[in-house]
Amino acid sequence: MQKEDLDFFRKWFFGYVKQFSSPDSFIQENIDLKIEHTGRVCKNILLLAKSEKVSEKECILAEVIALFHDLGRFEQFMRYKTFRDSESENHALMGIKILNKEKILSRISGKEESLILKAIEYHNLMEIPENIEAFSKLHFFTRLIRDADKIDILRLACEEYSEEKKHQNPALELYLPDTPGYSESIVSEILNNRMAKIGDMKNRNDVKLLRLSWIFDINFLATFSLLKDYGYLETIMSFLPETKETNLLRKHFENYLNSMEYGAGKKETKS
Repeated sequence: MQKEDLDFFRKWFFGYVKQFSSPDSFIQENIDLKIEHTGRVCKNILLLAKSEKVSEKECILAEVIALFHDLGRFEQFMRYKTFRDSESENHALMGIKILNKEKILSRISGKEESLILKAIEYHNLMEIPENIEAFSKLHFFTRLIRDADKIDILRLACEEYSEEKKHQNPALELYLPDTPGYSESIVSEILNNRMAKIGDMKNRNDVKLLRLSWIFDINFLATFSLLKDYGYLETIMSFLPETKETNLLRKHFENYLNSMEYGAGKKETKS
């Protein structure tokens, strides 16, 4: 894949998302949100790819994956007014259908096209399928997009919580109520160093915990460094209620992050 391919894909992407412009301010807010999110995930994935010292061609490939990873979100929101896949459709598969229908990737090799589509398919799964070879290119690029995506969703969450007294976007909190306490199952998953499950969320506190639990699925040490520099995790924690349970969870997250700083992360070398 060459630079001109990336330029072509960018031009197509911005032409595609124009059709979703709406006079409805709530719809437009969320369409703009996903356009901006895509741009930041593209920047994040390049930072991570360069930290792994990949070639320029592989950086381009990574950026194309990021450009298209949430392509299905636009149609999803217009059709269902939600970003919750369980109440609409799997946005990754929606994006793949669009790319296949438009044959937008036909200008590149079949091998590159397959890798891009599979990385998109796997970017929002609870876990990367076990049958993906651990040191394959697909495994590497899938881990890249998963980390790059998480970094920006955490940024977005911080901004949302900081502004929530002035303005709330219920779509970002998946329309869950602002009630006290936490789901016991989510707390249990976190204390066992596992990502929380979307289906276990009962309220907005659970949404915050679920996002914090993503640190158990971080793949590159560079990602931990970026999260530490940006302070996203600490910011989200500051918007949780001051309770004994919160203090327990905070301490657990801090201990885990400290262990990552000393090289206990899941960083793997690229094949």
